[in-house]
Amino acid sequence: MTTPPPSLTQKTATGVAWITSFQIARQVLQIASVSVLARRIPPSAYGLVGMAVLVTNLLETIRDMGTGTALVREREMPDELASTGFWLSSMTGGAVTLLLVLISWPAARFFHEPRVATILQFLALSFFMGALSVVPMALLSRAMEFRKLAFAQTLGAVCATVAAIAIALAGGQVSALVAANLVASFTIMVAVWKLAPIRVLAVFRVPDARRILSFGSHLSGYYVLNYFSRNADNVLVGRFLGSTPLGFYQMGYMLMTYPLTGFGQMLGQVVYPAMAKFPDDHERFRAAYLRTSRLIGLITIPVMFGLAVTAQPFVRVFLGPRWLPVAGLLLVFGPLGALQTLYDPTSLIYNTQGRTDLLFRWQIFASLCYVLSFVVGLRWGIMGVATSYAIVWTALLLPSLAIPFRLVGLSLKTFFRAVWPSLSYGLMMAAVAGSWLYGLRRLGVQNAVVQLLTTAVVGAALYTTLMLWRKPPVLAELAATLEGSGRPAIRGVGHYLSRAANGIPSAGSGKAANSPET
Repeated sequence: MTTPPPSLTQKTATGVAWITSFQIARQVLQIASVSVLARRIPPSAYGLVGMAVLVTNLLETIRDMGTGTALVREREMPDELASTGFWLSSMTGGAVTLLLVLISWPAARFFHEPRVATILQFLALSFFMGALSVVPMALLSRAMEFRKLAFAQTLGAVCATVAAIAIALAGGQVSALVAANLVASFTIMVAVWKLAPIRVLAVFRVPDARRILSFGSHLSGYYVLNYFSRNADNVLVGRFLGSTPLGFYQMGYMLMTYPLTGFGQMLGQVVYPAMAKFPDDHERFRAAYLRTSRLIGLITIPVMFGLAVTAQPFVRVFLGPRWLPVAGLLLVFGPLGALQTLYDPTSLIYNTQGRTDLLFRWQIFASLCYVLSFVVGLRWGIMGVATSYAIVWTALLLPSLAIPFRLVGLSLKTFFRAVWPSLSYGLMMAAVAGSWLYGLRRLGVQNAVVQLLTTAVVGAALYTTLMLWRKPPVLAELAATLEGSGRPAIRGVGHYLSRAANGIPSAGSGKAANSPET
C-alpha cells in the first residue's frame, strides 16, 4: 500500500519541530560563546565591530532587493525563474559589496575610528557570500526542506563559534569577532548550495526580474526604514558616547533579540511558504496566523520576562562584572522584547497578501517616531536611549497590529484573546520569580550562580505548572508540532504534552482562531 504524501499541515509541523530543535541548540551555543568571548574581549572591541556592522546591516537591507522573499511566494519555480533570481541577486549583491568597500573610509572618519575601514573591507567578503546564498535558501524554504536549511544554519553557527573562541584564546579580539562572521557566511553558503535543488542556467528573463523587483522594492524600502529605526540609536551612541558605551548597548540589545530573531523569525521562516499557498482563504489564514503567534509567544514571552527579572545575576554569571551596565538595559529590553514578540509575525500578513507597499508607508511614520525617541533619550546616556525607545515603541504597538490585521479580517480583541495565556502567565511568573530573587537578597544570598539558577527554576516551574493546569489551546498546538519531529525523543515529549492537553480544542478549531470578525 502506497503511503500518502504528507499534508501541508504535516510538512509545516515537521518543519517547525526541526527548526525548533536546531534553534534551541544554536541558542545554547550562542549563550556559551558570548559567555566565553565576553571574558576575553573588552566592550570597546565589541563596540568597534558594532560600528562596522551598522554599515553592513544598512547595505544588507538592499543586498538582494527582496529576491528571496519574492521567490518563496511564486506558485511555480522553473529553472529559468530561479536562474533569473540568482543572477539578479548576484548583480545587486556584487554592486552593494563594492559600495561597501568604497564607503569604508568615510565610515571610519564618521566614527573617528580608523580601524573600522579595515573591518568593513573584510566583512565585504561575508556580504557577497550572503548574496550568493539568497536563492538556494529561498528554494529550500519554498520546498519546505527545513531540516536541510536548519542544518546549514546550525553548521555555520558551530563553525563560527569554534573559530571565534580559538582566535580569542590565542589573544585576538576584533579579529575573533570578524572571523566568526566570515566563517559563518562561508559555511552556510557552501552548505545551502550543496543541499538546495538549484540548477543555474545562463538565462535572465527581464519580465521575471521586473516582477521580482516590483514585489521586492517596497520590501527593501521597508527594510531600509526599519534599519534606520532599529539602528539610529547605535549610530547616535557610537558617534556621541563612544565605542565602550556602544559595546554595552549592543550587548544588551543583542541579548534581547536572541529569542526574537532565533525562535520567532525562524518559526516565521517555516510558516511563510505554507501560508503563501492560501493567501485568499482568510479564515484559514487567520487560524494559521494565530497558531503561529501563540507558538512564538509560548516560548519568547516567558524568556524575555525571565531575562529582565534575572538581569543582574545573568550578566554577572555569563558576561562578567565589567559588563554590569548591561543589566540595567535588560530591565528595559526584556519587557520590550516580550511585546515585540506580538508584533513580529505581522510580516507574514504583509508578504503573503502582497501589501509590502502598505508596510513601507507605515514604516515611514514609525521610523520618524523611533529616531526622535533616540535623540530625546541621548542626553541621559544609553539607559535614556533604551527607555525612550521602549516608551514610543509601546505607544505604537496597537496601530502597528491593527493595520495588517485589517487585510485578513482579524480583530485586535481576537488576537489578544489568543495570546493572553502566555502573556498573563508570563507576568505571573515574573512577579513570583522577582519576589524570590528579592527574598534571596534579603536573606544575604549574594552568589550570582545560586540567584540565577534558583530563580530560573522557580520561574520555569511556575510557568509550566500554569500551562499544564489551565491547558490553553497552544499546549495542544505545541504537542502537534513536536509530534511532527523526526527525532524519537522530541516525538515522545509531544506525546506527553498531547496527553496532558487532553480535552483542549484542536489547533485552529476554537472560536478565536476561526472567527470571521473584522
